[in-house]
Amino acid sequence: MGGSSCEYGEFMTLLFDTNAWLNFVQAAERLSPSVCKLIGDQKKIALSPISIVEVAQKQTKGRLRLTAPLEEWVERALCSQIEILPITPQIACDAYRIPNFHGDPADRLIAATARIHRLTIVTSDKLLIRHTDVKTLSTRA
Repeated sequence: MGGSSCEYGEFMTLLFDTNAWLNFVQAAERLSPSVCKLIGDQKKIALSPISIVEVAQKQTKGRLRLTAPLEEWVERALCSQIEILPITPQIACDAYRIPNFHGDPADRLIAATARIHRLTIVTSDKLLIRHTDVKTLSTRA
């Protein structure tokens, strides 16, 4: 892991993947009680901007129903607890250094963000959970 010292490290330990963020906002009952408690205990939870892109893409293609129009939903979903971490050149490069990682570019950027900032990805994605080069917390745990 090509790590830099993390300016967020003292305040954040978790990074939502797109599905976990969607569930947090629209269907918290899909998150286990222990994960909900852990999220509730956090002052800030990180989010990659690629998750906003994924939500927009899914909604535009009709694969996702949001509780409000896209822009309004995103504005609401970016509550004060969410901290968007930029996709830096370091993250962009690290996304393709992760060994034996699957091809999804969004997952690569989320994983690289977690690696660079030393965060745990909150996810239900079995491919991410099984990957040993990223730290994950299953939403089902």
